[in-house]
Amino acid sequence: MMFRRVERMAACVSDMKAKKMSVKSLITLVLIGLMSIIDVVVTESVTRPRGVSLTNEPFYRDSQWFTCLDGSRQIFKSQVNDDYCDCMDSSDEPGTSACPQGKFHCNNRGFKPKYIPSSRVNDGICDCCDASDEYKGPGATQCSNNCRELGRADLERRQQEIILMNQGFDVRQEYIKQGIEKKAEREESLKKLREEKEVADQLKDEKERLKQEAESPEKEAKDAHKAVWDAQQAVLREERDKQRANEAFDELDADRNGLITPDELADHKEFDSDGDGEVSEEEAKVVLGGVDQVIKPTFTASVWAVIKDKYKSEKDQVTPEDPSPVPSPPEDVNEGDASEEDLDMGDHGDMNDEDEEDFADEDDEDEEFDDDLDEGELMEKYAKHRADYEKKKEVKGKGEDGEEMPEYDEATKKLIEVADAAREEFKEAEKQVNDLKKSIEDIEKLMNVDLGPQQEFEPLQKQCYEYTDREYTYKLCPFDKTSQRPKAGGSETQLGNWGQWEGPDENKYSKMKYTRGRNCWNGPDRSTLVILRCGLENKLVSASEPERCTYEFQFETPSLCTTKTDVETGEIDSHDEL
Repeated sequence: MMFRRVERMAACVSDMKAKKMSVKSLITLVLIGLMSIIDVVVTESVTRPRGVSLTNEPFYRDSQWFTCLDGSRQIFKSQVNDDYCDCMDSSDEPGTSACPQGKFHCNNRGFKPKYIPSSRVNDGICDCCDASDEYKGPGATQCSNNCRELGRADLERRQQEIILMNQGFDVRQEYIKQGIEKKAEREESLKKLREEKEVADQLKDEKERLKQEAESPEKEAKDAHKAVWDAQQAVLREERDKQRANEAFDELDADRNGLITPDELADHKEFDSDGDGEVSEEEAKVVLGGVDQVIKPTFTASVWAVIKDKYKSEKDQVTPEDPSPVPSPPEDVNEGDASEEDLDMGDHGDMNDEDEEDFADEDDEDEEFDDDLDEGELMEKYAKHRADYEKKKEVKGKGEDGEEMPEYDEATKKLIEVADAAREEFKEAEKQVNDLKKSIEDIEKLMNVDLGPQQEFEPLQKQCYEYTDREYTYKLCPFDKTSQRPKAGGSETQLGNWGQWEGPDENKYSKMKYTRGRNCWNGPDRSTLVILRCGLENKLVSASEPERCTYEFQFETPSLCTTKTDVETGEIDSHDEL
């Protein structure tokens, strides 16, 4: 019988060689065959109770006595497998279902031996591929030995895995090549960009110097022009102030005798300093400078300057018949919710309708604010818009009589034109520097990511992979983020941002950690652990939530196919030639 088994094994080996299967696979099959032969020899030469493994067989050799494996007691050998549990550790009933904690050993020659709970013995269900667990009852006739078929299938499966791992290893080599080339390309680009930025910085400094040189005479000319305009307006204001003073005197001099006395101020409640509703004689004298009467020259020269901000003429005190109601703020607005910028415009003041229209028109020509800008860029853009508004407001400034400031003379216009050109050139030079700076930062950000010791994970960068189950579509963007969105439609929920490699020291690149995802209601921030394994293609194969707000992804990638089995020698190669 043993000789026939050797013959069959030799024939199988020859068949495998004909199919050019790997030596490792051959060795595996030979070992299985040898184990089967050894098992047969031992089985035929040594009698062991049913359900006992070769490892434990020596404990059952005594022909008269059996000692429980826990040493608790000794029983007659005849009591082993008598369908009655005598040992506390169930070791006297390895082949029956008498003991609740017993274990039955399936020899499974030709496949994988295993233990099953003894409660499954003779339950009518085939648990051992060699059918040894069903030796009486219905299972005895229903179960057959199919271990060899399972062994062959398992061997074929493992061979297929080896083939796929070898293919994945080859893809990984290509990934390494791409990664090294990409890294070199980025380093070269970074070097060139830094050189270009150095030149651009020098050009920007030069353009800034020229801008300042052009702005200096421009400012002098504009300031001189405005000074003349301001002087003219000051004269007009002074004349208008004198006119108002004379009009006020004439109005207050009720008896037209050329004098203003305290009793003539009684009807002007704006001079009621103590708030009792009456203008007393003492209050009136204070207004008049402490005297009982004043003449027009004295009034216009000294008194008017003190009272002009309080004084209300008769026409100012006339109440419209149907004044428009002042709108009240909404009741649900909390004053505390408004920011200081909303409540206090500072020196800028409120825009009138004409100013708002002018500023809005100018905004239409400018670029829109980008939601992705950081705080510094937003403040810079706001400052630009504010400056443009102030400049427009300055140009649109009205004089005392409502007229606009006169145009600049031709010489000043020429200086402004030169300064505008210098400013535009500086702006372009500054933009070039900022663009180069942004490009450098983008490349540095990519290069700061750990893409593996040989850049083998580089092809995964800037890519995204999805997996859909019954409820959600999950997304993995390596070195960026993880997310999920309802399969039926809805917004995306961020499950984590790229953190770091999380694998053990001996296999660091087998796990990825993504943290700081969207906060769970009344819980922690979401996070994701991505477990990587060798695969022929980059593929997100599963997603789950083993704990609340903690997700786990399974991802296959050739980047992790680190070994290759030589089909000629059977040797395992983990050396990356690149």
